[in-house]
Amino acid sequence: MTRVVASAATLHAQTRFAACEVRGLGYATTMATGPLARSVTAPALSPWRRLSQRLSPSWLAGPRAQRVRAVLARVTDLFPWTPLGVALGAGAYAALRIFAYAQLDLVWLVTGYAALGLCALAPLFVLPGALWLRVRSAPTQRDRLLLETGQSALTGYAQPSLLWVPLLQVRWEWLAPADAQVDRQHQRGAWLERVAFRERGEHAAIVRRVVVEDPFGLSRVAFRSVQARTVVVLPRIGALRQLPSLASLAAGSDLPHPMGMEDGDRLELQRYTPGDPARFIHWRVFARTRRLMVRRPERAVAVAKRCAAFLIAGPHDDASAAVARLSLERNLLGNDWVFGTDLAPSGVSRVDAALQQIIDSVQAREAAGRGLGAFVTQVDKQGPASLIVFAPPEPGAWVDTVSQLARRRQLRVVVGVDSVDVAVARPWWLRLLTLRPSTEGVNAQGVESLVHTLGRAGVPVSVLDRSTGRPLGAAQQRALRPLAVIPPSPGASVLGGRA
Repeated sequence: MTRVVASAATLHAQTRFAACEVRGLGYATTMATGPLARSVTAPALSPWRRLSQRLSPSWLAGPRAQRVRAVLARVTDLFPWTPLGVALGAGAYAALRIFAYAQLDLVWLVTGYAALGLCALAPLFVLPGALWLRVRSAPTQRDRLLLETGQSALTGYAQPSLLWVPLLQVRWEWLAPADAQVDRQHQRGAWLERVAFRERGEHAAIVRRVVVEDPFGLSRVAFRSVQARTVVVLPRIGALRQLPSLASLAAGSDLPHPMGMEDGDRLELQRYTPGDPARFIHWRVFARTRRLMVRRPERAVAVAKRCAAFLIAGPHDDASAAVARLSLERNLLGNDWVFGTDLAPSGVSRVDAALQQIIDSVQAREAAGRGLGAFVTQVDKQGPASLIVFAPPEPGAWVDTVSQLARRRQLRVVVGVDSVDVAVARPWWLRLLTLRPSTEGVNAQGVESLVHTLGRAGVPVSVLDRSTGRPLGAAQQRALRPLAVIPPSPGASVLGGRA
């Protein structure tokens, strides 16, 4: 009996020793040593370990951290002193105690009292001014605010300039929508608000942050003002004032026999693509131009009574969206048309609904034209129609979709740009001594690649410059001159000339 008790005591001691080692390592485990097995749990983490876990990137990006930052921002806005004011006040007080009183230094005495007085005087002007503006500056406009991208316009919101009040300045910014660029215009003792947007879209409310501060940056109080006003931002038309009618030709309806094909003799030429029969290669053209061309059947065409337009959203697509908007507002698609986007592949036939689809298409830039196939299928069920694709000026996954679609039906691609940036080679010493100049517009190489790829697929392409309202100018055309773009088939029209 004594041996059994001694063995049990020894095993219990070993278990406690192992548990202490496990606790020291900071792990949690289970001791399975017979009937005396029990769960051993590590003690609570140290405060520093908990703080490091709270400050991890995943926690800082979480919703709880965002709420904490929002609360801290609101508290900071109501605190009447800035970090500069707190630092100046603390430094002035320390200078008075250490130098002015202890060493009887009159220079430090005057400087310290002047700094403390300025720190105490600034909130006496800022706090009443902020309270007065908070009471009287409630915005009352509730009508729809209609804007265009890239253009600054007055919103009707104003604040008194308060230039006659010393130590007081007023400014404000937009917290929502976040991409708004706010500017002020002084007129008759008031600051008028001007705003510009980079992207098109629709927003349900405006959240402003009004800041009242002193010129030295020692005191600052901010408050938020919410205005329930719908803001609609449309793509800017720019110089795109006159465009030809977009109604074009579709497959012909007159057939020689009910069982016949709509194709005629092989009179048209098109660049060779992998998969074309070798017996249709035009060898005489190849011997003369060193380009492989194949004969295509002449298709019977007729004036299309319906027009189908599709907008593909993508990077820098605002100019293309502006062309689509102009075609809808000027009725350039004809009397019978349907308009679609990746968000609405079924299509709409009303101008207001189509404009709303253009505004909302900014949310479908990742789709890259995935709804084009479903849109064309829906259109073909209702009869023949010409197809126009408004596309962004940068290549993407949508190029393959359009190229595959061009193999079985006629279509046109319209690309809008603000300007084309032609890269100019600079010597190394100039690149070393000067900064890289800021570029405006899309990259010329990207436009060249886009036109070249679609041209190989036999797709007519038109590139319009929104800044001039015309096709690419002489300098831009020289950038595209090395490309041999295949002209469109007979009867097909292209904006601003042949692609």
